[in-house]
Amino acid sequence: MEKAPPSRQPASWADIPVELAGLVLGRLPAHVDRVRFAAVCPQWRVAARQGNVPPPMPMLLLPDATVYSLPGSEGFHFPACTGYTDACGTGNWLVFSGEDGCFLRDPFTNDTVTVPALSRNRFQRVGDESNDEAGCSWLEMCKGKLPDAYKIIFCSPHLIAAIFSYRSVQITRLAVCQPGASSWWSILGNGPLFVDIVFHQRKLYALSCVDTLFAVDISVDHSTGDPCVSQIQLVIGGHEPWSNIFLPDGVLITRVNYLVESPGALLLVYREIDLRFTRNWNKIEILEAERSRFEVYEANFDQSKWAKVTTIGDDQVLFLCRRFGRSVNISHKEMPGDRIFFMDNDGYSKKVSSTCSVYDMRDGKMSTPLPMVSWKPGTVFATWLLP
Repeated sequence: MEKAPPSRQPASWADIPVELAGLVLGRLPAHVDRVRFAAVCPQWRVAARQGNVPPPMPMLLLPDATVYSLPGSEGFHFPACTGYTDACGTGNWLVFSGEDGCFLRDPFTNDTVTVPALSRNRFQRVGDESNDEAGCSWLEMCKGKLPDAYKIIFCSPHLIAAIFSYRSVQITRLAVCQPGASSWWSILGNGPLFVDIVFHQRKLYALSCVDTLFAVDISVDHSTGDPCVSQIQLVIGGHEPWSNIFLPDGVLITRVNYLVESPGALLLVYREIDLRFTRNWNKIEILEAERSRFEVYEANFDQSKWAKVTTIGDDQVLFLCRRFGRSVNISHKEMPGDRIFFMDNDGYSKKVSSTCSVYDMRDGKMSTPLPMVSWKPGTVFATWLLP
């Protein structure tokens, strides 16, 4: 009696040749689809890395880990983002906080680095501040109070920088550490109120609340290997101090500043926002996006000043949010350039839903790239992912 031939195993998707998988990948319209594609198996991940496909477009990440690709796509749950507590100011790093400390993770590569808990601080004086009474007074006021990490940026495999905000006393301080360190070094002294930091051309810069730009020199303690701030130098003076403007109809005109690294340049972006207060001053409304206005300045280091620019380039788009500012190179086939993407309500009111809007530098007009997408701001902010 003849034996029956062995039954054929069903073909696996992983058996598709890498070249063919690359062709399939190139026809996927949105980067979220490419993320799904690369998650199937190791062979498809190779195709995703080697395939000759256009650069992925940015993605809007909501606090519930739903992502949307631009210029438009259906929402997609991205499990690697679940539970993030904040956005990092560089790369695609997200901040995850717990009782024992924090860590940063890139949801696309799953690379992870640990950072100290905010309670793990060692205070440092820079320059001639060893007898600074204001600094000692600040330390006493903040004793026992945990700061907020207003912004964290991954500068290099050896340096993480942050702005710590002590809201109860309206003070911010720079902090630095290396990945995996047990504590932060935070700057003690009567220094500027910092509102943003950026790592530009391998150097750390900090922006004060009056638009003054400082270069922050980092040195290394040879006995411990820990980074610390060795000097803070003023490199560009600020503009005339901005004052919030109250209009008779209850509207407050306020301004938010962003430092953005653009190809070969460091940009300062102003967004003016119209906020409306109720009679009891306990509720804030964000007026329609059309009431937002933007100005862009470029750092002129040779002349130590901010130079206003009217264009960011036909091949550049800025992406801004509360903890994040990035310039992205695009092609006209993907979307028009010389525009700024931003969140309407970037944490200014927890009772008003937020959407994503676009400001056109050429004519000052606004548009909405994802008209059906909105979310309620909370303790966790929406951000951008730029794979």
